[in-house]
Amino acid sequence: MTLPVSGASMLPTLRSGERVTLHSARPDAIRPQDVIAFRSGGKLILHRVHAVFPDRVITAGDNFDLFDPPVPMTAVIGVARDVPGRPAPRRWPRQPGPAAADVWLIGGLAHPGSEEGSALPAGWRLHWRPAKGIGVSAEVLAELQAAAAGKPCVGVTEHAVYTAAEVLGGLPPQTQVLVGCSFGGLKQATPGNLVPTEVADVFVRVGPPRVPVSAADALRELAALVAPGEGAR
Repeated sequence: MTLPVSGASMLPTLRSGERVTLHSARPDAIRPQDVIAFRSGGKLILHRVHAVFPDRVITAGDNFDLFDPPVPMTAVIGVARDVPGRPAPRRWPRQPGPAAADVWLIGGLAHPGSEEGSALPAGWRLHWRPAKGIGVSAEVLAELQAAAAGKPCVGVTEHAVYTAAEVLGGLPPQTQVLVGCSFGGLKQATPGNLVPTEVADVFVRVGPPRVPVSAADALRELAALVAPGEGAR
């Protein structure tokens, strides 16, 4: 069967008005980087596979920085086999001189001498803020938004499509790094606030898709990528 493309979620790989041919595929034949069609919320979605599990796949549109909710194998309709690969991400270039950043850690222990603090190289400043409900309080959200306004901002989350190594060559001056935040938006009122995705300029993850990594491990990985040889303080 053929399927018309609509919307912008697969830009620049697929544009609205193009058509793709779907082929049936057994669950054990679906591979990362396949483009699949699946049903979600009464709609038929065409997105790329990034990880495969026996009962579900992890997908994202090529124009998105964050993964979709897990897709049950039973929702997969078919595979579009002749779609080009996803374009490489824009890479932040390495910066001259020592790297410096403000790290905003939500939740966790973070106190002087903590594991998270010891993972930071010299010149990185740690700001710990408590979590609230599904995210942060309104006051903390406003503080994060003010800190990131007009400055480069990196959101670190297991829901990010690209790994830190694929994106971060360096950190521009005054970079804000958000760790432990829950990003997104909800229509209903809930305890706590998600951090809107527009706060961050780029999202990266450490480790496999949708697998939580401790703040200390994530910060060590970031430091090794953007401040090699500086060592932790």
